[in-house]
Amino acid sequence: MAHARAGTQDRGRELHRFGFNRALVVLQRVALLIAALTALAPVALLVAAVIGSRQSAWTVALVIGGGFLYLAVSGAVLALAWRSTSMAMVVTTTGIEVRGYWIRRWIPWDQIAMIESSTHWYWRRATCIHTHHTLSANGERITAVVTAYQYIFWRNEPYDARARDPREHLVPTRAAMDAHRRYLRGEFSAAAAGAREGAR
Repeated sequence: MAHARAGTQDRGRELHRFGFNRALVVLQRVALLIAALTALAPVALLVAAVIGSRQSAWTVALVIGGGFLYLAVSGAVLALAWRSTSMAMVVTTTGIEVRGYWIRRWIPWDQIAMIESSTHWYWRRATCIHTHHTLSANGERITAVVTAYQYIFWRNEPYDARARDPREHLVPTRAAMDAHRRYLRGEFSAAAAGAREGAR
C-alpha cells in the first residue's frame, strides 16, 4: 500500500485531464450493465429449461458448454467496452499518464523526447508521445487514442475553426506540448523534487 501511495505522489500535480464527458461515461456504464444482464438471462433460462426437461447428458453438457462459451465471449466484449469508458490522458507536473483500451502507461517527462499529432489513418490528430532512444531500448511511440479527432464531441471540446483545421493540433496535444515545453524550461523541477521528497 505504501508503494502505491508513493507512486501516486510521484505523479505530481495534475495540470490537465482529457477523457470522455462524465455524463456520457455514466450512461455508457448503465447501458453496459443492462447489456450484461441481457446477455446472462437467456443463457440461465436455456440451461434451466434443458436441465428441467430431463434431456440426455450429452444435450445438457452441450448446452452448458455453449452457454459458458457465449458468456466468455460476451464477458470479454463487455469488459473491453467497460475499460474504454475510463480512457484518458492526464498531464501532470511530472509526466503524462495514458489510459487506453489495452494500455495504462505512465511516462515521466525525462523519458519524453517529443509530442506531436498522430498521422495514423484512424486515430487522426490524437496526441502521440515519442520516448527517447536509450541504450537499453528503442524509442516508443505511444498514442493517447481518447484524444483523437473522432472523439472531440465526446470530450466536450469546442468544435471551432482551429479544431476543424487538419493542420492544427487539437486541444489535448497543445496542452501536452505546452507542459513539455514548461518542463524543458525547468518550471517543474521544484515540483518533481518535492514529489520525490514526499515519496521517501
